[in-house]
Amino acid sequence: MPDPSIVRRVLADRPFAEVGEPRVAVADQRLERLVVGGDMGWIAWPHSGRAGIERRPRYRVGVYDARDLRCRQVHDCPWPVDSVAFHPLLPLVAVGVGRYDGSWDFEGQLLLMDLQSGDVRPVLDGSREVVSVQWLDERRLRLVVTPEDKDYEYAFSHGFESVLEREDWRAVPARSVGYREVMGPRVPYAYPAGGDARDLLAERGAALGAAWAPRRQVRAVEVLADGRVLATAEGALLECRLPSGELQWSVPDPDGGQQIHVAADQRSAWVNVRHTLRPSGQGWQRSGTLVQRVSLADGGLLEAIEPGHAVTFTGSRDGRLAVRRGGPDQPGGETRLLAPDGTETARFPLTASDFRLRRGAELLFVRDLHGVPRGRAWVGALDGGEPGAEPGAEPALRGLFALDWENGRGSHLFPGPAVQLDGTALVQAAVVRDDEETLARNAFVVRRRLPDGAPEWVFAADEPVTALDADEDTVYAAHRSGEVVLLDARTGSPRGRHRLRVDGQVVVPLSLAAAGAGRLLVGTVDGRILDCGTAPPSASADPAVTSAGG
Repeated sequence: MPDPSIVRRVLADRPFAEVGEPRVAVADQRLERLVVGGDMGWIAWPHSGRAGIERRPRYRVGVYDARDLRCRQVHDCPWPVDSVAFHPLLPLVAVGVGRYDGSWDFEGQLLLMDLQSGDVRPVLDGSREVVSVQWLDERRLRLVVTPEDKDYEYAFSHGFESVLEREDWRAVPARSVGYREVMGPRVPYAYPAGGDARDLLAERGAALGAAWAPRRQVRAVEVLADGRVLATAEGALLECRLPSGELQWSVPDPDGGQQIHVAADQRSAWVNVRHTLRPSGQGWQRSGTLVQRVSLADGGLLEAIEPGHAVTFTGSRDGRLAVRRGGPDQPGGETRLLAPDGTETARFPLTASDFRLRRGAELLFVRDLHGVPRGRAWVGALDGGEPGAEPGAEPALRGLFALDWENGRGSHLFPGPAVQLDGTALVQAAVVRDDEETLARNAFVVRRRLPDGAPEWVFAADEPVTALDADEDTVYAAHRSGEVVLLDARTGSPRGRHRLRVDGQVVVPLSLAAAGAGRLLVGTVDGRILDCGTAPPSASADPAVTSAGG
C-alpha cells in the first residue's frame, strides 16, 4: 500500500485548504460539522496534455469538524456547488450542484452525502442543475432545478420548484428520482454569493486562532542552497520561506506566478505570470507586468519586461533563459534570449513548443522538423545567441531525437516534464491519449540517452506525471493520483511508492523539487507545500506531521 509517512511538514497550511475558493459554506450545530463547496481553479499551468492535470475535477465538497476544523471527508465533483442543506435528524447532507455548459444545456445533480459512511449518491436519473435544496422536515426535501436548456423562457433566472418525499432518505437508491418528480411551478432562483462563504470560513478560522485566506495552485517550487524555499502560487508572484518554514517575504499578485528561473548566483529569480481579464473602470483589462526579476534578499523588483503577451520560460543550468511568446503548447513567436547576468543577447522568431526540462545543459524545445512524417515531433537544442557569438547569426534549433521513442505508434503522444541527469541522459514523462482521456498503462517515464534519445528504460503507469525531478540516484515522479513514485535513475526499477496525504486526505501534486539528502518539496493544487523525507524514518523518529502556516 502507498505509504503516507514521507510528509514531514506542511508549509502554507491553513484550514479549509482542501476545497480551494469557497462558493457555499453551511454549518450545523447539532452535528458540529461544516460542509464547504469550493473551486480548485482552472489549472493554467502545466497546460493542455503536458501533465494531464486539467482533466481532474476542479470542484470539491469538503466536510469539516467544527471543533478543530480538520477535514473529515473531501469529494471531487464535476460541477460547482450551488446549495447545501443538513438533514434535521439524520447524519445526511443534500448538495445541489451544476452549471450552464456554455452552449446549450444546464448540467448537474442532486447529491446525498452520508456523514458517517462517507458515501455520496447521485439521486437524479438525469443531469439537471440543482440550484437550491431545503429540508422542510425529516421526510420532505424542497428543490429548485433549472430548465434543461437555455431555450426555456427566463432560463437564467427562473427554475422549477418541487418537493420530494421519502420515508428514509438514507435508503434512497442512486438515480431513482425521475424527470417528472422535479417539475413544478416556475420560481425565481439566484446563485450563492461567494462572499458569504468566505466570511464564514474566516470567522471560524479566527475563532480557533487559525487564520484563513484563499490560496491555490503552487505551480513552481525551488530550493536554494541556503535552505530557503521559493514558490509561486495563486495570489503570490513569488514567495520565499526560511528553512524554518516561516514566510520571509511575498510579492503579491492576483493571478500569481507561473514559472521560476533562479539566477546562477541565487541572488535573483525571473518569474512570469499569465494575467486574466479583470473588471476595471475602463472595462475588462489585464493588469501588471508579465515578466519580472525579483531580488531573493527581500522580494524587491530589480527588472521588468512587458512583452504585451503571455510568455513561457525555458532555462538551462548555466543560467541562460529563453523567454518565448505563447503558451506551453502553442507554436510561439518572438523569443528573447537572456544571458546568465540578465542581459538580452538575441531576439528572434522561434516556432516551437516547450520541452519542460529541469537542470538542462542546453535549451531544449519541441518542434516538427521539415522532412519527417506529420505528427512526428522532434526535440531540438537551441544553438547560437550566446555572448560572443557571431554578430547577426540568428539562433536556430538543432534536431536531437524524436519525441516518441517508439516508431509507428498509432495514438497521440504528449510531452510531460523532464529532467537531465548528467551529460549522458535525461528522463522525460509523456502520456499517450486518445481524444478523450489517457489510455490505461499509457503514462510513461523514460530515460533517454544523449544525444540520440535512445530509450534506456521505460516505466509505465495509469496516471499522468504532473511533476518530475531527480538527484544522483533517484528519479521522483509525481502523479495526478497523488502518488509519488521513486525510480532508480540507472535502471528504472521502483524504489518506493508514496501516496501524499495531509490529515488523511489525498493531495494532488502540481510541482516538485528534489532538495538533496532524501528531501523533496512538493507544491500542491490546493496551495500547500509538502516538505517530504523519502528516506525511511527511523524507529525512534516522531511520525507526526508539523504545520507551518502563513
